[in-house]
Amino acid sequence: MDKHTLRLAYKARRQAMCDEDVTRRAKALTHNILSLPAYTNAKTIMAYLAMPKEANLDALIQHAIEAGKSVYVPICTTKTTMIAAKLASLDDVTTGVLNIRIPKEGYETIEPTELDLILVPGVAFDEQCGRLGMGAGYYDRFLADVPKARCIGVGWDIQVSEESLPMNSYDKHLGGLVTDCRIKTF
Repeated sequence: MDKHTLRLAYKARRQAMCDEDVTRRAKALTHNILSLPAYTNAKTIMAYLAMPKEANLDALIQHAIEAGKSVYVPICTTKTTMIAAKLASLDDVTTGVLNIRIPKEGYETIEPTELDLILVPGVAFDEQCGRLGMGAGYYDRFLADVPKARCIGVGWDIQVSEESLPMNSYDKHLGGLVTDCRIKTF
């Protein structure tokens, strides 16, 4: 299948989940991420503020903030550029482009290479930690100079393909994958 067809199929899987399933899976996902040494040892973390039905990291973000970690989330500033903006609190957000939650103005930023751990969303993943994103390439460009060991894919287990995803030379393979049902790190 081509990337476009795969995106549609995996987005449909995610959208078919009921709210109770999302809540249950989010608890398991948070538990799995909290068990990672990469999370425990990280002082600076980049997560993301999930869209509806997307693998939700709000509980993890809250835990990280309470543990004194610096938490950053993505903000798309142009059609090709994404930055990491510091999130002080889950209550300190507004709505940005595409109805995505972002920190309110006045946030600090950090260079991608200065982050200890980056939790990367995707539409689909494969067993080799290949990732299929939304198609605009924001994360591939953002992560270009970051060692893959610091980049962990995050999603629901229904987003993992048993077959390798189509990857181009600019697509970033990740250093691991965490879902509500599995943890795979290299």
